[in-house]
Amino acid sequence: MSKNRVIIAENRLHRPDYFSGMQAAAKAELCPFDPGAEELTPQTILRLDDASGNWRVRVIPNLYNALSIEEPKSTERIGFFERQDGLGAHEVVIEHPEHEKRFGTFEHEDFLYYLKALHHRLEDLRKDTRLEYVQIFKNSGAKAGASMTHPHSQIIATPFIPRRLYDELVNQKAYHAEHGRGLLEDMLHEEMRLNERIIYENRSMVLLAPYASFFPFEVWVVPKIPVSSMLELSQAQQDDLAAAMRVLFSRMEGQLGDFPFNMAFYERPARCEHDPEKIMEGVESYFRFHIRVMPRIYQLAGFEVSTGVHINPVPPELAASRLKEA
Repeated sequence: MSKNRVIIAENRLHRPDYFSGMQAAAKAELCPFDPGAEELTPQTILRLDDASGNWRVRVIPNLYNALSIEEPKSTERIGFFERQDGLGAHEVVIEHPEHEKRFGTFEHEDFLYYLKALHHRLEDLRKDTRLEYVQIFKNSGAKAGASMTHPHSQIIATPFIPRRLYDELVNQKAYHAEHGRGLLEDMLHEEMRLNERIIYENRSMVLLAPYASFFPFEVWVVPKIPVSSMLELSQAQQDDLAAAMRVLFSRMEGQLGDFPFNMAFYERPARCEHDPEKIMEGVESYFRFHIRVMPRIYQLAGFEVSTGVHINPVPPELAASRLKEA
């Protein structure tokens, strides 16, 4: 009824749960993401080494993948219903060799390695003409859906644009057609004019607690420059992004401790095969790359799940004030 898609991935049931009970400490000793345990993971897709030849970031296929790059791109009707083969990519980005490392304790250089790895994988996946959308995301902590304690992010590339994102693009294109400017461009301009929810800024990046935030202490990382993809950032702008991320997570940990969170990178689609709204026309002009960090310190309940309307007990102005002062 909603035109949303659902991925059925039975092998996700077999993911290890390193957060469960007293087994966590024992299992951490055998963590397949630790240096020296590389043979326990699928073959490395990308490895970034330091000057000494030690890896700083590794990217591997997700052993408990939701989608597979080997699947064909085909769709069939089953009576009233529609089924599509599980084509796509599902990768794990092992962010740091240290098992207990957290974003809140990352150095600037750690973020640079991390962003460089994401850049490489995004660039490569977008070349596959069967794939339309690439989602980079991070689940940190059991309450945010993570099953591994070692610091990692994930990348899922799909042969379609998720409906929610497609609808957002349609809205943003309509706004641009009416105003001649991007929606996020105007939002950032107004936030900087009011300066009530701005947390930090440098040459090319802004941290802000968005108006009517969905989650308590939700923060967006928004470029000041009009880029629709992370791939369009210059080296200096990537350096600014790393600096902004370091400020963000060190301050958030200072306020919230080792908090559970989801993080999502919002990129323009690579392409759109079925595009009745013609959203790909001019997407570079109306869409702006950004990152959402969503702390999961408040449990979603029946009203939020049934209506999609979030209840946020922390005003974004208060969150911004706390993080700005940290």
